[in-house]
This record gives sequence, structure tokens and C-alpha cells, in this order.
Amino acid sequence: MIPLTDIKYLTIDNVLVRYTDKNQKGFPLLLIHGLGGSIESWINNIEFLSTKFRVIALDLPGFGLSDKPRVSYTIMYYVNFLEKFIKKLKINHFYLIGSSLGGHIGVEFTLRNRKIVDKLILISPAGSMPKSFKGTLALKRYIKIVAAKSSNEIFKILTSFDKSMVDPSYANVIYKRLLLPGSKYAFISALKGSAKAPRYNSKLAEININVLLIWGKEDKMIPLKYVRPFMEHGNSRIIIFENCGHRPHVEKAKLFNRIVKEFLTE
Repeated sequence: MIPLTDIKYLTIDNVLVRYTDKNQKGFPLLLIHGLGGSIESWINNIEFLSTKFRVIALDLPGFGLSDKPRVSYTIMYYVNFLEKFIKKLKINHFYLIGSSLGGHIGVEFTLRNRKIVDKLILISPAGSMPKSFKGTLALKRYIKIVAAKSSNEIFKILTSFDKSMVDPSYANVIYKRLLLPGSKYAFISALKGSAKAPRYNSKLAEININVLLIWGKEDKMIPLKYVRPFMEHGNSRIIIFENCGHRPHVEKAKLFNRIVKEFLTE
């Protein structure tokens, strides 16, 4: 778990947000988790990356222990919220890492704030799939966690398509978070918000900074084939992790941390 001494809270538009801000002397690095995630999604990364960078990770509204207002959790809702979040922290330039849903948010944020994002890292990002995409079998199974009656049931759902994705203790964290008022609504709303958002593929050329794509070769949630739009982006570097699923930062944490540090310091 994240040490309590590293946890902070602030309020934006009457929404209380939980976040961590470690090593304030370093260059800022913002971490954006995926659907159903939280600060704990980065538990294997924050300590290492904070030896070099100022690592900021938050529970997006609707997730973790942040407030869960009854709003429409669209991609633009999150982009707007993050703009206010970094302004409140008085950050003018930073690096950004986004995982899955967080990657979708990260792309759209960067497109709208090109002058303040210096480098972008995307982990199996959502949003590059065609509008006709109806979801993989793994994604359809994942959605079933909102109806789970126990942490053991969540563990079984997650390990049914990716045995390395989660352990029983993390499944228990997810279960307890989903019991919080507004959690299940936010989960489904954010999923729909990403699915209904305009595809960003045709706008990738407008991103004039270096972009690193990290994808698990065995990703069943968002398959590797959806990396194709980024292959045409001249500033994109693509790294594929062998024997890895949807969460390279969890499954191959040491390799992920090393590659990220090298990319951001070169």
C-alpha cells in the first residue's frame, strides 16, 4: 500500500481528490491510472521513479478514494479536471504517463495542452480502437467486476483472462472500493465515456513531442494490433513486452521503470 505519510488531498470544484506528490525537487511526472484503478495501480513504480522525478499520482474522480459525484465521466471531463489539478499544484511543465483509460485521457490532454507536456508515455492506451469496436472478451469479463459479490469473485474474473494481472489482496482492494457510494456508476460512466469519445487517430500528427508506447504482447484487454495508429506518428517509439498482458507497469515493473527512466532522461 501507499504509505499514509505520502497521501494528500485537495478539493477541485467541490470534488475531494486523493493524490501523492513525492520528491518535489524533481521534474514533475504525472501518472494517470486506468479504468477501475487508483494510486495503488502504481505501487511498483512510484518509489523508483521518485528517485529521479517529482512523481504525482492521483485517484481520478470516480475512482479510488477520491469523491464520486454523479456526473458524466467523459474523456473531456477528465481533461478539464486535470487542467485544474495541475494548475492548483502550480505545475507549468511535466511528463505524463497514462495507462489504458489514462492513456486515452493523456492523449487528449496533450492535444489540448501541447506546450506544457514535455514527453508522453502511453501504456496500452484506450481510444485508438475504431468506433465499431465492441470490446474484447477480456474487457467484457472485466466489466463484470461491478456485479461481483465478493473479492474472491473479482479475483476469479480477473485471473480468467490474465493470471498475472492481480493477486488476491489487490482484488480485495478493488472489491472494497466498488462498495463505496457512486463507484459502480462512475466505473460504467467512464467506460461509456471512453467508448463514445471521438477517435484521436487522425490528430496524432499534431503531437510534436516524443511519445513512448509500451504494450504487452499478450494483452487481451486492448490487443497489440491497436498500436497501429501510433506507428505512423514520427515521434513515437514502440516497445513491446514479451510474456506480458495489459499492465506492463505491474507485470514487468523493473523493466518498465528502467525504460521509463531512460526515455525521460535522454
